[in-house]
Amino acid sequence: MVEAGLVAAGFGLLPLLALGLWPIRDAIRRHEVAIWGLLLGVVAFVGIAHTGAAILVGNSYLKFEASPATSAGIVAAGLFLGLLVGWRLLGTAGPGKSSSPGALVGAAALYVALHSVTDGIVLGESYVGPGSSGYPLTAIIVGGTLLHRFAEGSLIVVPAIVAGWKPSKSVAVLLVALAAVPAAYVPIFLLNPPMLSATTVAIEQAASVFASSLEAGFAVMLLLVGLMPRVSGAKDTRWALWAGLAFSAMLFIHFLVE
Repeated sequence: MVEAGLVAAGFGLLPLLALGLWPIRDAIRRHEVAIWGLLLGVVAFVGIAHTGAAILVGNSYLKFEASPATSAGIVAAGLFLGLLVGWRLLGTAGPGKSSSPGALVGAAALYVALHSVTDGIVLGESYVGPGSSGYPLTAIIVGGTLLHRFAEGSLIVVPAIVAGWKPSKSVAVLLVALAAVPAAYVPIFLLNPPMLSATTVAIEQAASVFASSLEAGFAVMLLLVGLMPRVSGAKDTRWALWAGLAFSAMLFIHFLVE
């Protein structure tokens, strides 16, 4: 079994694959609206559909480990904080104006960091208990993970290209995905002896639900204030088709990795 920290580090480094978009930066600029549509579809699935499902599953456990009111309060706190942070980062461009590509780079980096935390927690849970299987490194799962993390890296690299950044400047930003490493050790620490107890189980689930809720709230702002204004004024609405295709692709990728 590959050690959890090594797998989490791999998760954190894979978004660097998106640096491979730089050689086609001119094509990206020519088809910018379509590319924004693709990114919109990625965030719609990963940040809302997938994360929303994770919140509902986590809530089903947490409300019994703690109470329905506690679970609802944790979800509400995470969502509100995510919405507030997203608005503060992206909602100040002014009426009818879209956020600058530079602001989108920062927002996308924070989103990738948040998603890496939730991914890290899920990864760590697979290493919990005496019969833990760890993260299976089969060809299909590894291939799906490569595509998944490449798409997340693209959320940072595309606005960086549009903003005129150099590749070297983006490397440090992409490394925010290494947030998966410490996050993986949260369930490993709380759910293995001698820490394991009813209290630590509830704490671990609360951390997971809060992180997912925070990600979902931020994703809403990234979609509505960050990405939608980049495409809403386009005469050609084919960006919506690209968004739908990206959403569908991310759905099928998750069939492979989960």
